[in-house]
Formats: sequence, structure tokens, C-alpha cells
Amino acid sequence: MTFLEAYAKFGPDTMAIAGALDIKEHEADTLINMKMNRDRLGPRICQMAAFNAPRKPVRFAGYDETEKSWW
Repeated sequence: MTFLEAYAKFGPDTMAIAGALDIKEHEADTLINMKMNRDRLGPRICQMAAFNAPRKPVRFAGYDETEKSWW
């Protein structure tokens, strides 16, 4: 049984999921927290990552690298 199958069957019950997957209860709690965060913030995290990505300077007509000024 996978974690997602156990979560669908038992919901956020750490003891039941830990028993079904044969893991410790705190590990099941960590997996549940990660799934809940992913469900709640999924699209927003992708948007934030794209927004905070490093940007390259835009080169355009009139920019002279040797001058180091903007016209």
C-alpha cells in the first residue's frame, strides 16, 4: 500500500497510516503534513519559484557595455 492509498482510506489518522505502511507514527505525521502543505500551497509555490527566479539583464538598443551607462 502506498502513502496516498493509505491517506485516501484513513484520512489524516497518523496511527492508522503508520500501521498500514509499517512506519513510525512521527514519519506518518511528517508525510501527512507534507501532503497537506502541497495541497494547500501547490500552485502558489510554483508561482513564487518562477517570480523569485534569477533574472538576466535585458539587452536592448542603446545599451553600451563599454560605457556602463544608459545613453
